Amino acid sequence: MQPLVLEFIESLRNKKYSANSIQSHRLDLRKFLKWLEIEEEDSDSHKLLALIRKLSPEDIENYLAFLRESYKPRTLARHISTLRLFLDHLELNGLIKTSPAHQIRFPEVIPEAPEILSTEEVIALIEAPSLDHYLGLRDRAMLELLYSSGLKVTELLGLDVDDLFLDLEFLKVRSKRERMVPMTTKAVEVLRPYLDQARTERLLHPADKCLFPGRNGTRMSRVGFWAMIKKHALRAGINSRINPRILRHSFAVHLLQNGIDLSDIRDLFGYVSLDATLQYAHVNRPDFFEVYHELHPRGQKHTEGD
Repeated sequence: MQPLVLEFIESLRNKKYSANSIQSHRLDLRKFLKWLEIEEEDSDSHKLLALIRKLSPEDIENYLAFLRESYKPRTLARHISTLRLFLDHLELNGLIKTSPAHQIRFPEVIPEAPEILSTEEVIALIEAPSLDHYLGLRDRAMLELLYSSGLKVTELLGLDVDDLFLDLEFLKVRSKRERMVPMTTKAVEVLRPYLDQARTERLLHPADKCLFPGRNGTRMSRVGFWAMIKKHALRAGINSRINPRILRHSFAVHLLQNGIDLSDIRDLFGYVSLDATLQYAHVNRPDFFEVYHELHPRGQKHTEGD
């Protein structure tokens, strides 16, 4: 890999970018290098720097025109983000004086309505696993927690036992930016028997702190989780497309439909902007905890009559 690109990728890893984001940035930069007529494997950093130092804002606009021939606005915006990150990295490290991409404008991206499940479908999915078996206890706990707190799958699978604060009904998400997220009463009610009855015996190594081990006794994989959620969706009679992202969208839309503020959704997701960049975000609204439980379909208000 081109040394400058390799250094940039390493800087993203140090900033705890996800593996998927890093791969996207690498592929975007491959396109940029190809436009500069440099192979990704070319090890001549001086040649690449010489070309970049000659770039003007007009050259960058020409590159974007080249991209517009193949990409829609959303993908084009991602390429712009990659290019700005890379050139800013070179500028911050003193390899170029000024990034020629500072004045780039992002294309207008009209957001599409997210695919969601109805509240009834979500509840049917969550309650599909049988609680008579340790796998059912684990699967129910995972689904409740995913919908309870709007987690990404990588965040859910990365949870350790020490990240749970059941008495406070909060959990700690260790992602690009650490944040504290509330849990519903239902999630806590399912997590307690799972932790007491099912988790420890399934661990390959008793000292392992992973919250959700897979069949092999180590941390559950994304592939394993996808297979699990599809199995239970079939059992719940859900015929529409299903994946963990749709469950995350459903969490957000259901809360918004019940009256929670969009700013609170951003706090829950840890967003600093609409491009899903995570930032450390504490819940600083005094009534947030109360509002969350009142408006979440699995919160206290909706479970008191059970």
